Amino acid sequence: MFRILAICCFIVGALAGLTQVQAQPEQAQVEYSSAPAESDIEMADTLRQDGKIWVVVVVLLTVMTGLIIYLITLDRKVGKLEKQFKE
Repeated sequence: MFRILAICCFIVGALAGLTQVQAQPEQAQVEYSSAPAESDIEMADTLRQDGKIWVVVVVLLTVMTGLIIYLITLDRKVGKLEKQFKE
């Protein structure tokens, strides 16, 4: 049970860290020849404008929920096997 709580806390912490990303104040931009500028990334802007970013969020949440459910059932099965071997 402790493992499940630890994994859930890790996942929630990671998701909280991702949602708290905020835009930084504009500073003098340094142009790098090998790195594209932030304005060159059109995919994220397009997804936000079309409202499809929510599809991405739902898919990610579905995958994360599935992984958590899988880990819980796997932990229960392993716990039952451990109890059988202890007897």
